[in-house]
Amino acid sequence: MTGLLRRLAAQARERRPSLRAQACGLCGEALPDVHRHLLELPSRELRCACRACQVLFDHAAAGGPASGGRHVLVPDRRRRMSGFVLPDPVWARLGVPVRMACLVRDSASGGIVAFYPSPAGAVRAPADQAAWDLIVRDNPVLAELRQDVEALLVDRDRGAWMVPLDDCYALAGTIRARWRGLTGGQEVRAHLDTFFTDLDDRSVTVPATDDSRSPA
Repeated sequence: MTGLLRRLAAQARERRPSLRAQACGLCGEALPDVHRHLLELPSRELRCACRACQVLFDHAAAGGPASGGRHVLVPDRRRRMSGFVLPDPVWARLGVPVRMACLVRDSASGGIVAFYPSPAGAVRAPADQAAWDLIVRDNPVLAELRQDVEALLVDRDRGAWMVPLDDCYALAGTIRARWRGLTGGQEVRAHLDTFFTDLDDRSVTVPATDDSRSPA
């Protein structure tokens, strides 16, 4: 996973064509710099996917030829949630010790898994199910979150998004590559600003609640 995280972080930082050739993780086909990913469920690893493999697994997800349940195509939709509701007590119940996290519905455990950044890389830990249930109750659009391959990305200072899992890996890679000292430093903060600006540019805005006028 480390090598993939580095490549995703480099794409997020540079946004220019890579000089190193990349290949599809399934068939070996050469890839453009911008491409989709497959999640390998047993290992929770991301695999780069060529166009043909994307179509194959997208069709399988829609009821086409079975893939054996080993790989799932990571979606390519990003939605910023307006009116997102997450009170501080509910956030505290999740058990996330920082102000940023990705929350994923995990099919293997049947629960919610939190990924949050640290200088050593992403930390993976189970999140409180009751707290998650409260979040979904207050933000019904989260019922559409696809298990394993989509995440609720929350930054307590910036907002909330529903994102593909590879965005969370790219975020973790960016933080790990740029973190300096005990607090991260100015460089990592600048790159986080760039990451979230780019995320907003690629996202559509949807109401998180039944009443889009709810406070963010």
